[in-house]
Amino acid sequence: MVDTRRGRPGPRRTLSEQAILDAALALLAERGADGVTIRGVAARVGVAPNAVYTYFPDKAAVLEGLVEQLLGRVNDNRFTDAALPWRDRIQALALELRAELLAHPGAGRLLLGSPRVGPNAMAVGDTLLSILADAGLDPGNAANAVYVLNVHILGAVAVEVATLDHTRPTRTVTDLETDLFRWGLDRLLDGLAAHAANHD
Repeated sequence: MVDTRRGRPGPRRTLSEQAILDAALALLAERGADGVTIRGVAARVGVAPNAVYTYFPDKAAVLEGLVEQLLGRVNDNRFTDAALPWRDRIQALALELRAELLAHPGAGRLLLGSPRVGPNAMAVGDTLLSILADAGLDPGNAANAVYVLNVHILGAVAVEVATLDHTRPTRTVTDLETDLFRWGLDRLLDGLAAHAANHD
């Protein structure tokens, strides 16, 4: 009797850009930005490294894809709702971005080292520019304000992540640190509001 099972194909392994990014995100959480390698991603999804290059030309493209994925999680239509106060919208966006970055230690370094030219990155920047226009800033000053806000967010995250990584790995971000982040953000927004009022 012929064993008809012998020629039956096994389960087909599927690979996609999203599967690669999920593997890269897991490596980012475990090993930090330096631990995200093509070889490591390939091992995580069970393929040869060359298979990853079918979807991403190099490691830099994988890292840019991670930045895009993370920023895609923080852009939301509620931030563009002009019926809401502009300060509330910036505070909500900044806090959400901070929370996302703190949930993925190492992501802050990716943002600092990435050109941020993908659609999600551009959308977050456009959202901030739109909110700042609602605050009364002209395009040039709005662009400067986006830069300053990014410095505050990424700088605060970098300090908090460094403490989490090197002092007590199991420690969570404290209410005091969140209060300090909010305090600094409020002072920035106070300055932007005053600047807008003086240039009406």
